[in-house]
Amino acid sequence: MRTRLASAVLLIVPVLAGCSTSDGPAPAAGGTAEKRYLLVEGDTTGYITFDTREEVIAGFRSDGTRAWSHSGNYPSDIHCLTRCPDAVITAAVSENPGQEKSLAIWKSDGKTVSKEFGTGRLDVHWSSGPEDWVATDGPSVTWSDGGRKQSLPLSGELLDSMGTQSADGRSLAVSVATGDESAPRWSAYLFDVPGRKAGRPRLVADRLPGSIGCLDPAADRAATVGDKPALLTLRTGRRVRGLGDFSSECATSRGATVVGTYAVGQSEQDSQSVQVTENDGDRTARAGTSSGGGLGAADDCGVFLSEGRIAAMPPTGGPTRSEIDAVGLRVLPDGNVYALAADGTVSRHRVVSADSGCAIGPSGSSR
Repeated sequence: MRTRLASAVLLIVPVLAGCSTSDGPAPAAGGTAEKRYLLVEGDTTGYITFDTREEVIAGFRSDGTRAWSHSGNYPSDIHCLTRCPDAVITAAVSENPGQEKSLAIWKSDGKTVSKEFGTGRLDVHWSSGPEDWVATDGPSVTWSDGGRKQSLPLSGELLDSMGTQSADGRSLAVSVATGDESAPRWSAYLFDVPGRKAGRPRLVADRLPGSIGCLDPAADRAATVGDKPALLTLRTGRRVRGLGDFSSECATSRGATVVGTYAVGQSEQDSQSVQVTENDGDRTARAGTSSGGGLGAADDCGVFLSEGRIAAMPPTGGPTRSEIDAVGLRVLPDGNVYALAADGTVSRHRVVSADSGCAIGPSGSSR
């Protein structure tokens, strides 16, 4: 799943490149622009939040107890290690003018470890610890395997990069944009990270319409985001089908791919359209909502926010909106859902799928 902070912050004040905007009034107080907290990462053992006002990152165990907090470095990327809330934080020079070099900061077992990188662009996309990580560092895709650093030089200047991990945690797609800013060339490399190590990557495709936003290697599927998003096969990079004109975010499971598009609306809230498409069929369900804050997939269900509440929708029907108020969410591979409230607190729920559709139930309920 994508966890880059630059993208997440843009969803608070949505000015997404290529996304249609209106000339209507700016969001009013209490609307999307006032959202303070982000739910950045999460798994069955914990989760991570970011307080955008105080610029504090915090790691919590699954029971809600705080394990650590960090401030003083503005993050451009945050990822859990092998288990949340252990994490690696990217603090790039571009986001921290007082720093001489970009930093990677590891928070684990009550300890903090920092490593200096160069003065250029840095994004750490995956890590199991300070000696094992995958990053885009300046003009290269770089990885460390047990402290042995290796690099894959890129042809052309690196304009942008995005790391996306599969829901099962076994694969990582690193997308890189090179060339002309007006017409960037997107390529994607796939790392196998089944344990605590990263092997040499393989090229998935070198002429993608955008970065890979979600992937499911077990289903041999990935989807790009940005202009002209597409569903493609991971083994060959072959395009399976288009997914509309533009997408801001996506999630995929064995049964379905969920695509969300965000824009500044006429009202005081975001406008968002969501579509849930079968991976092995042609059926697609669409819904228009007015709440950003993330989306996810579990079984054949898409999960997203609708009118400030968590909703679920299959590819064959309409959305079912729950009574759970939230400004953000995180869907886990086992079907559990973290819900972020406006005050920064997090609760846990579960996706429930049946022949009649999809719904959100209490944590521990049967799927």
